[in-house]
Amino acid sequence: MIIKKLAVPFINEKLLQQAEHCYIATASISEAGFDFIRSRIPTKTKMEIITGLEMPTAPEVLQRIWRNYQGRITLNIYTRNTFRANVYIFDLPYKKSVAFVGSGPFTLGGIKDNEELFYKVSDTKEIEKLKSWFIGYYEFAQPLTEDLIAGYSLVFPAMKRRDHISGLEKRQLIALTTGSLSWDQNRFKLQYFKKEDYFALRNGKVQGNSSDFNAARKRIETKLVALHEQVKMHLQKSRLHADDNPDAIVGGVNPELPSDNQLPGMWVAYGPAAAELRKFETPTTLADVVHFKIHLSQSDFGIVLVAGETGKGKAGREYFRNRMNEAEYRTLTLNLLHGLGSGYWIEVACERRNADSFTSEDDLWEFTKADQWLYYDFIISKNYPPEAIEVSNEKLALTVMSEIDRLSPFYQHLTETNRVG
Repeated sequence: MIIKKLAVPFINEKLLQQAEHCYIATASISEAGFDFIRSRIPTKTKMEIITGLEMPTAPEVLQRIWRNYQGRITLNIYTRNTFRANVYIFDLPYKKSVAFVGSGPFTLGGIKDNEELFYKVSDTKEIEKLKSWFIGYYEFAQPLTEDLIAGYSLVFPAMKRRDHISGLEKRQLIALTTGSLSWDQNRFKLQYFKKEDYFALRNGKVQGNSSDFNAARKRIETKLVALHEQVKMHLQKSRLHADDNPDAIVGGVNPELPSDNQLPGMWVAYGPAAAELRKFETPTTLADVVHFKIHLSQSDFGIVLVAGETGKGKAGREYFRNRMNEAEYRTLTLNLLHGLGSGYWIEVACERRNADSFTSEDDLWEFTKADQWLYYDFIISKNYPPEAIEVSNEKLALTVMSEIDRLSPFYQHLTETNRVG
């Protein structure tokens, strides 16, 4: 029998509640996926799991299994080759068993949200063959240890970030090539940035470092500087300044320094004036403190509040994390986020949510707890598609000023943490 969503038989047939023993082989594990199954099986039910670490598996899950489920849940790591199998086997009462073989890993997406495919197996002989297959890999895998968890925790953030960037690249590619964005040249007559500006920031063109790309980069730089000239007086009233070096106002892609840590883009950053930055004890740039960016990518134009770039602003981000322990501060943070209105999203530790999607202060608190300044960006953004009237010749400067004004209360909320170590 073909199963599209594994959660359906799990819930409708109450398989998890009946499970007497679970055997799970999977390519990756998430906390939400683990909780989906663990919370539904009886406390006496034993679970044996085997996974590889080629696909991101949350270290928190490994730590929880090691610390809290000794004797009940055992997990082995297969290291001899890439491990991508996904098999779920459940022993049920009255010596019955059921198994599912398919594409979905032990994550909430694999079980419930993604488009996966499983085949349900009920035949006793076939299930015994699957158990023999499982045991063959399980016995040759490495037992979970504290040293393994500690070592994996160090490399996981980079794995997660690469996976996140890869996902963004795929979504942009789909938007660029399947018609969700219209690239009819006539539609760009009134737009500030033209079709060729967006196309110049496609990955292949950036990595080519050709004379055509360098000319396109210069064209985009000129446009961003011209936009900066239109908005700078308004932003300076809010004590927001770009780099005071005219040759360094525009930042962005450098084809000589390829990176898998960010998508290609060009921007102008705004924050404290150079004189304010010089007051810090250590050398400080805008990247080290809370700041804004007006940002052009290959698929949209964004107004971005950067609470912290990867590896930057340690003191500020840790201060914010500590302040979120206070109920009053959490309430204010949620109200400011909801006050932004529709279209804004927040990214913490490579996870994105709409700004108005948080149902409570605790919901937001749990989300922000995942932040790690050394490994991830912390940003709030609103993005406009290339054809939007808000990014037309007539409207773009007004859009930048009004959206930065809208974000300013949140900026002020964060700038008390605007310090570096």
